[in-house]
Amino acid sequence: MADIVENLEIDKDTVSVDELEKIFSKKYNLLTETAVTLKKTYINKLSINKSLHVAVSLLDNSIEVYQVTNSSLSKVCRLSGHRDSLTELVFNPKEEHLLYSAGHDGIKLWDTRTNGLCAQEYKDEPDAVPRQYECMDVSCSGRLLAAGSALQEDDAYLVFWDVRNPQPLGGYWNSHTDDITQVKFHKEKSEILSSGSLDGLLNIYNVLEATEDDALTYSLNVDNSIEKISWLSEDVVACCTQSHDAQLWNSCSGDLLQSYDREKIARGIKRLRADDCYLVDMFTSRDKSTVILTGSYGGEGNLLRSATAEDKKLRPSCNFIKNKQVVRCLGYNAERDILITAGESGLVTVWSPDGQGLSEETNKRSRGHNNRHRPY
Repeated sequence: MADIVENLEIDKDTVSVDELEKIFSKKYNLLTETAVTLKKTYINKLSINKSLHVAVSLLDNSIEVYQVTNSSLSKVCRLSGHRDSLTELVFNPKEEHLLYSAGHDGIKLWDTRTNGLCAQEYKDEPDAVPRQYECMDVSCSGRLLAAGSALQEDDAYLVFWDVRNPQPLGGYWNSHTDDITQVKFHKEKSEILSSGSLDGLLNIYNVLEATEDDALTYSLNVDNSIEKISWLSEDVVACCTQSHDAQLWNSCSGDLLQSYDREKIARGIKRLRADDCYLVDMFTSRDKSTVILTGSYGGEGNLLRSATAEDKKLRPSCNFIKNKQVVRCLGYNAERDILITAGESGLVTVWSPDGQGLSEETNKRSRGHNNRHRPY
């Protein structure tokens, strides 16, 4: 036993401090940060819109919405109404004051201009047992809502709504055999949808098809439970698994393009112990690079770094030296190259390149968004 303890390595950097500074050449500095509450909380869901409004989930199933400015995160509103676990937040891409939330007690629509009033609740089919929704997304047109459910009597449901109508359009229930953990619409094609599940399948659909069998274009075997999905480009969809692996797939051919296991990710951010490293999410940066954001539980648990995927290699990108928490979710605005992170210490942190602030144009857009109009 003594030998085992002595040989147990702790996670640490595999290169010197000077070398870290050199190889992590992309510089993001902390622009502003806020703690969402004085009480201990945990943020694992985050959504941002083009006006840099940020919505985050809290442990008590409430939602807080903030506005990012040059020097602060100012609170816009607090939204309360979910009685059970809150599982997803998504801003409408066309009407930025509209925010959708999914939970184990259903789907809700909020108007952030009306001091936290719930504008609409979306229903299940008549006489159906209420479903526990694990995930949700809104199409790029802002017109179609999709939500994935936990397994219910041997079926996991993918349900669709026209956002203007609380009654469902219909659904799929044969494509997954376990909880649906993620649904993500294509960024530019409102008819293309991806879904991921605990069953290890990454599915691609064309929802314009008349039947579920016809709509299911590809059912891709990831060989691990899927936690997150992101569309990186027109034909590349990425997934993060529960074992902290990352995979990139071609949505048009169904081919696996790249796979980065936990060991490779740890090497990419120059850390010793892969078992201590965790995967936050993936996104496409302003310069069209594929970015993997990852951290380490080692030490104080505040290490956060990114790497860019270049074919089979991961190249070190940024070392977020002022990070203070284990990060669980991110939002990225490519137009302004603004990254927002949140996590286990209840902090919402805004990162900008080389400490650049927001433009005056951005601040004007933000102020204009807060003007009150007729509710949805």
